[in-house]
Amino acid sequence: MNTTAMIGQMDLLALIGADIKTVDGEDAIVIPLKKNPTIFSMTTKNGIRKALLDIVIRQTTQPKYGNTHFIKANVGKANRTALNLDSSELPRLSPILGNLKPLEAREEPTASLADDDDLPEGDFKGF
Repeated sequence: MNTTAMIGQMDLLALIGADIKTVDGEDAIVIPLKKNPTIFSMTTKNGIRKALLDIVIRQTTQPKYGNTHFIKANVGKANRTALNLDSSELPRLSPILGNLKPLEAREEPTASLADDDDLPEGDFKGF
């Protein structure tokens, strides 16, 4: 099995009704759960709250800018059935959230214990 690491970005504001709001004086991403059947919210037995975004990663047929795969929100079969969703609704409910490309293997510089600069070296080339 090939285990190539991938790198990319996801646009969380592509989810239905998502917006940036001020909460307790700070910017926060707010995503309505009922409008997004790709998000499953729960509380674990230990009382920990979770919000899980169901995704699918697919290989693109027309790679561009080195991107070989894309990420979509995924409305699983169980959700489609439970919510009685028509296939015509899936593109709206399963937006493309971002693109991925293989992470190029780079030789990592060795750091000394006296080096207190924790910023990466080199020029940022973007994702």
